[in-house]
Amino acid sequence: MRQYSSILSSILILILCNVSLASIKEYPGWFLHPSKYPNIIVGYSYRGMPAKEVAENMYCAYNRCFAVGTLEIFDADNTKDLLKNSNYYYEFSQDSVEAVRGRMVELDRFTVSVFSRDYISAFSLDDTLDLPDTKIPVEEIKRPEWVDKEYIDNPDYYYGIGMYTSIGLENDAWQTAEEQAIFSILNQVSIKFNRINLLYRDSWSEKGYSEEISVLELKFSLEQIQIVDRYPDNDHKLFYILARIHKSNVTPLYGY
Repeated sequence: MRQYSSILSSILILILCNVSLASIKEYPGWFLHPSKYPNIIVGYSYRGMPAKEVAENMYCAYNRCFAVGTLEIFDADNTKDLLKNSNYYYEFSQDSVEAVRGRMVELDRFTVSVFSRDYISAFSLDDTLDLPDTKIPVEEIKRPEWVDKEYIDNPDYYYGIGMYTSIGLENDAWQTAEEQAIFSILNQVSIKFNRINLLYRDSWSEKGYSEEISVLELKFSLEQIQIVDRYPDNDHKLFYILARIHKSNVTPLYGY
């Protein structure tokens, strides 16, 4: 009986998760096109952490932070430039967090999951800001051209495209896609200081394959990281994010 109860509970959880994901029929314009709303700070409720607290941390990190550590990317069969292992972190001033603590005003929010009670909010440091109530139905969201590009060449900005599956908790998925977009930028500016070739062999079939890993060193000061666009690809169950940073705001710290 306990086994049946456990199975029924699992099925119920899956149904509730699917219902919560399917309940989103429209997205606010400030969320899909944040570059058009430069005074808006997006916050995700995240694993019990209120959206406001996440927004305060993200605002300070994106305003100015240090990226330090190493990245490992690999190029195997049918796979290009994917993260293999990493040991990097972002440092930002806790004084800057304290400076904005309690000053952000919530202007709008929408629920992404009734089951997990997750939501996404729009905050601003300007309490007089009038946020337009623009809602975009999911079926009217057009696929942007940048989604299908592997690389965006621009004389002034480094661009990064992040992607992650939308199956699961939406806030986790959006934040992971955001991290992947920033990782894509770091991949462009990092110094490659080692390259390793690995050969794997199946002891049963004696078939093998090779894998090349590039080790990248990170030591940068980053300022004014911007999230330009978000795109929910419901047909393929993927979330996409386009991020950028002005080239003058990327400062190498090697030698320090």
